[in-house]
Amino acid sequence: MLQIPPLLFFILICTFGGLFSGFSTFLFRKYTNVKILRSHNEVTGFLFLSLTSFYAFLLSFVVFMVWGQLNETRGNVSKEGSSAMGLYRDIKFYPDTVESKQLMKVYLDFVFNVIDEEFPNMENMKTSRKTFESFDRVFYTMEHLNPKNQFQIQLVAEMFNHLNQLASYRGLRATSMETEIPPPLWFPMICGAIITIICAMLLDIEHTRMHIALNTLLGIFIGMILFIIILLDHPYSGSLGIKPQSYMQIFTMEQWGNELNSKKTIQIK
Repeated sequence: MLQIPPLLFFILICTFGGLFSGFSTFLFRKYTNVKILRSHNEVTGFLFLSLTSFYAFLLSFVVFMVWGQLNETRGNVSKEGSSAMGLYRDIKFYPDTVESKQLMKVYLDFVFNVIDEEFPNMENMKTSRKTFESFDRVFYTMEHLNPKNQFQIQLVAEMFNHLNQLASYRGLRATSMETEIPPPLWFPMICGAIITIICAMLLDIEHTRMHIALNTLLGIFIGMILFIIILLDHPYSGSLGIKPQSYMQIFTMEQWGNELNSKKTIQIK
């Protein structure tokens, strides 16, 4: 469902809400004695106002909750990207070119797996074993560096600092997949939508078409709110999901560096 383009998904969920509400109102008006309802219109209106107020409070609470989780997730992903780029620069300018090239090869393999496999898997709420294994190889290769002086020892310590930060933020990103709205919370939201529509059908509006049109708009509006909640609750899914921009930037920087080295080689020749 989340692989559907957001605009199409928005149209589908709003259309379903509007059709369900409008068609239910049409059937209710057709097979119900309106004269009986007219004497209870004031009580029905008060009940409708009370229920819609509580339901609006429930939806606003859920929206703010998922919005906060989305901002927290984006912040962690941004910090992860900053640590990844910092580690890339540490490796790139490490004085021992032989060891740095070997470490860079392992690190770029990890970055490629993050872009090519891990983030696409997260769209389907899955992890990537291949990426975890490539990240472990980065740790292993870095642990076997052989710094030859105090300056290189300090550089390796800084590289481990960035690597540990990267590991921490990767862990937070992995756990963020488990923070989606639990199914028991969806039950009162769906039931609340149905109860709200039923109460709107009980209102006595003299003009039938006007009653159907208003309830159809109510169903569309409820569909819009549920669309926002679903979209915010899955930050890695769909075309609007979080993307590994910082990891992609690492490959861009590597390409720029290779082009610069090629130009220098041509100038020396």
